[in-house]
Amino acid sequence: MGYFLGLFIGPIVSGNIAERYGWRSFFWLSLALTCFNFLTLLTCFPETRFHRDVASESLGPFANPYGPDSKKESDPEVGSEQLENIESVTTVGTGRPSKSQFKLWKAPETEWKAYLLRDILSPFRLFLFPIILWAALNVAGPANILLFWNLTESSVLSAPPYNFSPSSVGYANFAFVVGGLFGLATAGPLSDWIAVQATERNNGIREAEMRLPALIPYFLFTVVGIVVGGMGYDRLWDWPVVLVVGYGFSGLCVTTVPTIAIAYAVDCYKPISGEIMVVATVIKNTCGFAMSYWVMPMAGRRGFLVPAMVEFALTIGPMLLGLPIYFFGKHLRRLTMHSSVHSYAG
Repeated sequence: MGYFLGLFIGPIVSGNIAERYGWRSFFWLSLALTCFNFLTLLTCFPETRFHRDVASESLGPFANPYGPDSKKESDPEVGSEQLENIESVTTVGTGRPSKSQFKLWKAPETEWKAYLLRDILSPFRLFLFPIILWAALNVAGPANILLFWNLTESSVLSAPPYNFSPSSVGYANFAFVVGGLFGLATAGPLSDWIAVQATERNNGIREAEMRLPALIPYFLFTVVGIVVGGMGYDRLWDWPVVLVVGYGFSGLCVTTVPTIAIAYAVDCYKPISGEIMVVATVIKNTCGFAMSYWVMPMAGRRGFLVPAMVEFALTIGPMLLGLPIYFFGKHLRRLTMHSSVHSYAG
């Protein structure tokens, strides 16, 4: 929700600024907010790459829960889920950021060059991981259907028969906010609940793919939202239909489909959760950049329904690939089980 909130709220603010002070003023506001954000991150945000020296003796009885002579991870009776639970007990909620994490400068780790090279090259490797590529496409699809509405709303809603003012065009984006908030409240709990139910039916054994069926209701909302929005544009349906169904359901799609897809990818590759978002962002922004060149020219030649259906294919297509991912995801995970990305540390 935080990732896309700017795309929801930005047009609401910019529409009012454009009507009262001119559209250029919004860019100056964006510059000021960006500078403020940079300064607050620099001074108030703890360094996430901070090196932690955790002595094993400080963990008390959790330092070696199976005794000095145990087989630890090599023991087949010691499941990975148990090890993760022990790790969470010893780390989560037991500390707080230290003052040194907030310093403006700290000497880098001795192997910083290797880490830097690894972090630069990792996203390029991850494009070859089918699960990560699929998750990234399911971030890009919903994000770019939202961009499609952003690119076209001013041309459509400010023209007859709607005749919206610039501020009214901005207020139309509240439909995305409402849909997004509904998605925020439902996507995580629904996918977790479905995964828990599937785990119980599977004798307590959890598989990452168990959360994927949660995509089904949001798939249906996405189909309806894009089709109704595109046809509403093309046939000039009443604006409540376009905004409530087209925009609202698209806002719902934007905060639910990426949430579930990325959560699944992180379940599969927890040590590289940050790199997964890098891959998703690169694909999303590359597709979004290209959209600025073809959406409006195509709409001018063939009407708004055609580019809407192109976006429909780019959004629904990756979602449909969730079906083979559900059945063959475990096999795909096995193909990368020996990859070095599983040993990455923060």
